[in-house]
Amino acid sequence: MTIVTIHQPQYLPWLPWFAKAAASDIFVYLDNVQYQKNGVQNRNQIKSASGPLWLTVPVRASLDMEIRSVPIDGNYWVGKHQKSLLQNYVKAPFFHLLTEEIFPILSREWTNLADLNIALTEWIFAYLGVQTRRIRASDLQATGNKQDLVINLCKELGASQYLSGMGASVYQHEENFKEQGIELRYFHSERREYPQQYPKRGFIPDLSIVDLLLNVGPEARGWIK
Repeated sequence: MTIVTIHQPQYLPWLPWFAKAAASDIFVYLDNVQYQKNGVQNRNQIKSASGPLWLTVPVRASLDMEIRSVPIDGNYWVGKHQKSLLQNYVKAPFFHLLTEEIFPILSREWTNLADLNIALTEWIFAYLGVQTRRIRASDLQATGNKQDLVINLCKELGASQYLSGMGASVYQHEENFKEQGIELRYFHSERREYPQQYPKRGFIPDLSIVDLLLNVGPEARGWIK
């Protein structure tokens, strides 16, 4: 049995993104589809003293541009992101992960959004001990739109099961996958609370996984299983 899951590369994704990948045999970075403005491909949230705070990577994206082609607009944002992370997690138990691991990646001379996102998530995969095989969709031959592209990627990778996010249920049909010998399953993630900074503000869900990593460190490996 080969389980495949597919997702666009995101900037410092949230916990369910990694949990879904960890539950699969092959994870596909869907980098050859249209970039989504105002999504989470170039931004994500952390927790600050005043609540959720967006960290946004500025890009120069035009209509119909594929994610793999989206250029980053300069590097002035790096210092801002580092400052925000430092200010809000200076007292976090695993603060050292910022200065020793994440900041060196951010500080490289990035010009391409997908390359930045994948480099960061590859480090997180390694830290979490995720052994799932990862591959870029642009390195495969499959073509098509939405459901057809997903099915063709699964066929090329020899998938027997496709593990999908719930959002895709609006355009996916189980019978179309079954016709190709692929079982369509949907990933469900339970929302669990963990220790966060600024506890008086209460628990804030759906933040970047960085929030979890800096607060619980290696214990995060248990949260994705």
